[in-house]
Amino acid sequence: MNTLEHICIQPEVQRYASPLLLLHGAWHGAWCWHEAMRDLAARGFVVHAFSTRGHGASHRPRRHWLTTASDYGRDLINVVRALPAPPILVGHSSGGYLAQLYMTGRFGPVPPLAGVVLLCSSPVDSVRYFLTRTTPPEAQIDPRAMLRREPETMRKLLFRPEIDPEALHGYVAQMVAEPPLVTMQSMVLRPRPARNATPVVVIAAGRDMVFGLEAQQVTAATYRAELIVVPEAAHDLMLDPDWPQAAAAIERFAQMLPS
Repeated sequence: MNTLEHICIQPEVQRYASPLLLLHGAWHGAWCWHEAMRDLAARGFVVHAFSTRGHGASHRPRRHWLTTASDYGRDLINVVRALPAPPILVGHSSGGYLAQLYMTGRFGPVPPLAGVVLLCSSPVDSVRYFLTRTTPPEAQIDPRAMLRREPETMRKLLFRPEIDPEALHGYVAQMVAEPPLVTMQSMVLRPRPARNATPVVVIAAGRDMVFGLEAQQVTAATYRAELIVVPEAAHDLMLDPDWPQAAAAIERFAQMLPS
C-alpha cells in the first residue's frame, strides 16, 4: 500500500489559522522535526510533518532508484490537498528546493499555500552554486564518505562540532540514500521565481556547511524576501540548540501574513 508517514500535533490553544507543514530534505524524514513540532505547537500552530516516499516510515517503492523529484512533488501535493486550510510550508534544504518548485508552478496547478519558509534551503540554481563556491580546507568533505553517510562526515556537514555522539549516531541511523534520478533532475528542473506569488521568508544558519550564507542572501534577494540569520546554527537547524530562534522567526512571519 502506497502510504506516506504523516504526523500532526495539535496545540493546546490554536493561535494561527494556517497550519504549518514541515518538509524534510535529503536523507531525512519526518523524524527530524519531532522536537521542532512540539515547540511550534506550543506557540499555537497546528503542525504537520510528513516523509516523502522511501523516507522515514513512508512506503518504499519497489523500484525506488527510479524515484524523481517530481515524485516527491506529487507526495507534497497530495499532503497539501488533504489539509483543511492552505498551510505555511517550511522546506528544509532540498525540501526548500521542492517548495520553490511548488510555489513557482513547476508541478503544474497545485493547491494554494499561505506562505513559504525556506530553511537553509537549496539555492534557486544549485548547480551554479556548487560549481562556483569556494570551500575552505577545513570545510571540505569527501563525497564518498558523504554518500555512505559516515557519522563524522555528517557531523561536519550538518551539525555543530560539539554534538553529542549518541545523538549524532541516532540521527545518522535514520538517514537514507537518495535515488540518483532525484539529483539528476534537480540539475535541470529549476524554480521560476518570476512566477511566484506566495509570501516567502528565508532563514539561514550562520555555520551552514551545505548552503552558506551567501547562497541564502541570493535566494532572499531573488524572491524579495526577508533574510533571517541564526548566527551560530548548523545546517540541520531543526536539530540545533538555537532552533528556538528559527521558530520565533516562523511565528513572526505567520503574524505578518494576510488573515
